[in-house]
Amino acid sequence: MKTLIVKVSAFVPPSVSSPRMKTEELELAFKTHAGELRSFLYRQLRNTDTAADLVQETYLRMLRQPPQGPVLNLRSLLFRIARNLVIDHARSRGTRGQHDEGMAYLYEVTGESPEPFAEVAARRELALMAEALKRLPPRCQEIFLLCRLEGVAHKEVARQLGVSVSTVEKQLAIALDFLAHSLQR
Repeated sequence: MKTLIVKVSAFVPPSVSSPRMKTEELELAFKTHAGELRSFLYRQLRNTDTAADLVQETYLRMLRQPPQGPVLNLRSLLFRIARNLVIDHARSRGTRGQHDEGMAYLYEVTGESPEPFAEVAARRELALMAEALKRLPPRCQEIFLLCRLEGVAHKEVARQLGVSVSTVEKQLAIALDFLAHSLQR
């Protein structure tokens, strides 16, 4: 009785045969499906800003934790990550709502106005964000400020700074990831 040995790599397309996916492969998959992903997230959330943020977060998650083995359907993986982010977003909104209700009850019981508490919390968060922004590289800071605070479109920022739209998106993703981690601490 003969044993038949077949190379598994013969059945796996070359783009997914490496043990760990390359950043370029992930970026290409993301660019290919970004528009469709944005539409999907908008239909789920009915908010263009949140949908855009979750598209960026999907890309960040793919970069931070690339698939360890072959992935036959990267589109499916992207949409699964996005769907999980929608669920996380809904949970955090629910938790935030419970927190707000709890704080409203506390204010009602104590008779204190929420304004001082909210003002102190907002000032503290603003100070933390300002400190975190200072630790970003200058280009990241500039792109974040233009895109998020001034509301300039990615394409326009790219034109102003003389860089590609892809560079703007990557630098913004780095800034958002860094700020999110800094503010969670």
